[in-house]
Amino acid sequence: MRKLFAICVSSVILILNPFFASANQGDTGAATVYKVTITKFEMNNGTAWIIVSNGSSTTLDIASVNSGQAAGNFFAGLVVPDGSYTQVRVTVSPTFTISGSVGSDGSPIYTTATLSGGICVSTSSSANQAECTVSVPGGLPDPTPDNLPTTLVITGGVPSHKIRVNFGVSTAIEEGVSELLFPGTPTVTMQMIALQ
Repeated sequence: MRKLFAICVSSVILILNPFFASANQGDTGAATVYKVTITKFEMNNGTAWIIVSNGSSTTLDIASVNSGQAAGNFFAGLVVPDGSYTQVRVTVSPTFTISGSVGSDGSPIYTTATLSGGICVSTSSSANQAECTVSVPGGLPDPTPDNLPTTLVITGGVPSHKIRVNFGVSTAIEEGVSELLFPGTPTVTMQMIALQ
């Protein structure tokens, strides 16, 4: 087992819309806070899933300016056996914390800490904006594997690539009925950079 120094993956992002489909009206806005908690991280070597981290949860705010660094810090200390890896699988908590607004037409609405039917109540006052914690009703389905763009090879504890992930949260807050707000789907771009 060797340390994997820099890896982060896009699979921490889930498609949340199906869980809030009855509330979805389609208006979106920017998240200033979007916290996701990773509870398990696995990598596939073509034969088996290797559990890299399990049990100790880590919360990442993917809306923060240093989200990539925070994710990198979490993954930097993980121990991964030598091998070739083509897929990753991440289990996350069904609880998300968001803050942000929807609407730029002169009358935006903002998240508050109050819930109604499990979805964030909004306010028209930016001064009253607060973080809102939402749990997906019934929990989340089992995680699905994500393919890495390039095979990641670990030899002597040294990875062949660094993985850089950028999160886009400009449309990650969605408006539902009665101006209730909930987590939408952030955009994710992943780049693998060969180490020399």
